[in-house]
Amino acid sequence: MFFDPSHAKKQLSDNDIHLWTINPQAITDPSKLNSLKSILSEKEIEKIQRYRLPKAQHNALITRAFVRTVLSLYIDLKPHDLLFEIAEHGKPELINSPLPLRFNLSHNNNLVICAVCLKHDIGCDIESLSRKISVEAISKRYFAPSEYQSLKDLEASLQTSRFFEYWTLKEAFVKCTGLGISQGLGSFSFEIGNKENRQYNDNIKLNFAADNKQQNNQDYYSCLLYPDSTHCIALCVNCANRSADHKFNLSVFAGDAKLNIFSEINRI
Repeated sequence: MFFDPSHAKKQLSDNDIHLWTINPQAITDPSKLNSLKSILSEKEIEKIQRYRLPKAQHNALITRAFVRTVLSLYIDLKPHDLLFEIAEHGKPELINSPLPLRFNLSHNNNLVICAVCLKHDIGCDIESLSRKISVEAISKRYFAPSEYQSLKDLEASLQTSRFFEYWTLKEAFVKCTGLGISQGLGSFSFEIGNKENRQYNDNIKLNFAADNKQQNNQDYYSCLLYPDSTHCIALCVNCANRSADHKFNLSVFAGDAKLNIFSEINRI
């Protein structure tokens, strides 16, 4: 398994967000990989086997087993016993949990992340800052005019990292709402302020265009995290029903070791 079995079950309160990360390339032992297969469903194994490339199969195995293992830390069910269904826009949901667990996952070749909380819909996204993309063409077509102009106003050396900050924030938001990109990536926009900590930034404002069905930006909390020099992570939480003094506590875990990076982050 991923975790030392001596570790106690994890506890979540209504204002906790837990973010779990793991490097899939660090897991290469054949016996461990075989043990991970044993916690997956037959349908999951079949889907993994449809991937033609061994690396894709490896990453899919780690991702699915990791999510099952993480979620089982919060409830009295074994990883293999968890049951999932896919929502209308492709978001997986846990359907046999005794707790109102909400989760979301994202991954690339070098990092798998799983964000977990109670009651609040949550979305997460991860991007590699070194990935080659056409900043100009994509941002002009898909971003809101204010985001596109903000990118153009930056020095050329800073545009790629800011592009991925916008992109991950947008992906996390559409995954949080469960509506996917059908709502239009340009129908909402983000303003990214200066960060006080090099490892996270929640100085972020969400705005909606007039044609977006959602108009209350106070219903959502967004933040950016920087786990290393090559990745950017965004989280978005629907906190519409929170009380006036509600604030989230964000904790980050890598494998079975808690990273003492984040303490308490006050909400907007």
